[in-house]
Amino acid sequence: MFTSTFVGFVVLSAGAGQCGRPLPAYPAPGVWGPGPGVRYVQRPVTVPPLSPYMPVVESKDAPAKEKSLYERLGGEDAIKAVVDDFVGRAASNPKVNFTRKGTPVEWKPTPEAVAHLNEKLVELVGAVTGGPQKYSGRGLKEVHKGMMITQDEFDALAGDLKASLDKFKVPAKEQEELLKIVASTAPDIVEKKK
Repeated sequence: MFTSTFVGFVVLSAGAGQCGRPLPAYPAPGVWGPGPGVRYVQRPVTVPPLSPYMPVVESKDAPAKEKSLYERLGGEDAIKAVVDDFVGRAASNPKVNFTRKGTPVEWKPTPEAVAHLNEKLVELVGAVTGGPQKYSGRGLKEVHKGMMITQDEFDALAGDLKASLDKFKVPAKEQEELLKIVASTAPDIVEKKK
């Protein structure tokens, strides 16, 4: 108690013109502050003892901010590695029909076209998983229009993505979250054969 009262006295004294500083000039009563008839009472100031070694206590109630799926996947470099593997895997899978052979929009996988596809896939995965990327491609429905992709082909493609995620040892929770996002795109990609 002596320490905290003494500290309060020193603080108040320093602010009241002690320690070589002049007293502050206050306006006459009634001009500033409460009017006549108001009585000021001095009370002892109690402050906790000061210590340079005060521990920092974090609230246990505040939930820790969970990292985004993008961060948990490993960021852009990890996503690029998975996309590169996935595109190669899907392109060689006849159940996927990656080049859309036999459709009006058959795709020619030139090195430039594959690089462009990889770039757009990395942008898309980054954007939908909380990364800094902005997807600059056309809408999924527009891009896949006329490709006549069946649900079986879409499922085979998703299976290839899962195999690539397994190859890079992506944890099950992150795989499930990403595959759920991929599954949500099916209505824009799968076309019913007429």
